Amino acid sequence: MVALGTMLLGGTTLGALRLDDPVPGFADRRGEVASVTRDEATVEEGHRIEAVTVRSTSGVTVPMLVKRPLADSAAPLVVVLGGHATGRDAARLIPDTRGRVVVALSYPYTGPHRMKGLEIFKWAPDIRQALHDTPPAIQLALDWLLQQPWVDAREVHGVGASLGTPFMTVAAALDPRITHVWSVHGAGQSRALLAHNARESMPHLLAPLAGVLADVIVSGPYLTPERWAARIAPRPFTMINATNDERLPRAAVEALYDAAQQPKSLLWMPGQHVQPNRPEVVRALVTTVLQRMEPAPAESKAAGE
Repeated sequence: MVALGTMLLGGTTLGALRLDDPVPGFADRRGEVASVTRDEATVEEGHRIEAVTVRSTSGVTVPMLVKRPLADSAAPLVVVLGGHATGRDAARLIPDTRGRVVVALSYPYTGPHRMKGLEIFKWAPDIRQALHDTPPAIQLALDWLLQQPWVDAREVHGVGASLGTPFMTVAAALDPRITHVWSVHGAGQSRALLAHNARESMPHLLAPLAGVLADVIVSGPYLTPERWAARIAPRPFTMINATNDERLPRAAVEALYDAAQQPKSLLWMPGQHVQPNRPEVVRALVTTVLQRMEPAPAESKAAGE
């Protein structure tokens, strides 16, 4: 999230600084499945792993990695959207899917992730468009996945981890095919969140302004997840957050939880923010999420206040 925030803060060009609402264009950007490219599947740790790329008639491209049981019988689907750096490789961080089909998505962005100096200005509009295309891309991925004989369309979990939380929340609010939504180390209040993370790369006094600029670029006023969470009900909305998360202000976490409607739950776990270089955090979260993928109980707010 910090790396992407830095990219966005540096890309405040006239082409990126627009206040238009991207939501009315979601249906056109989703389009229909135009083509599917599938790499040769491999078998690892008792699972079949396959890289798939789905392309829309609109031009949106969704790379994904499918990890599923060897049996071809239909199984519950878990769609994961995490950080932009990990992308679809997040599926490889899950050693055992526990009988589920786990699909990790990459963001629909084809530009460079590492940029130098003024190069950021060139790519800022592309980054913005990719973020706007992400909710439609999730729906496009489902258009293909739910047609596969090894997917049980009656149980579809949408997992947004870290940066993925806002986009998965928006997609689920628009798409009733997602039957249970999970926010893992996610939060609301996009402007405050971006300002909080900007403090790592600039003087603290400038961070609030940076948060405003970045929020405009990503259309935060339209896509911040607390604006959408209530529309997920009566489907369950589950949040899992870390008590020592250095990336997410507690108030932003609480804002998202408060915006959601029943049935909802918030579980606080010890530790820091989820990152690929913190394998112990990733393993604990994966285990917790897969264990809790059962019908949600009545609202509960776990200890850790």
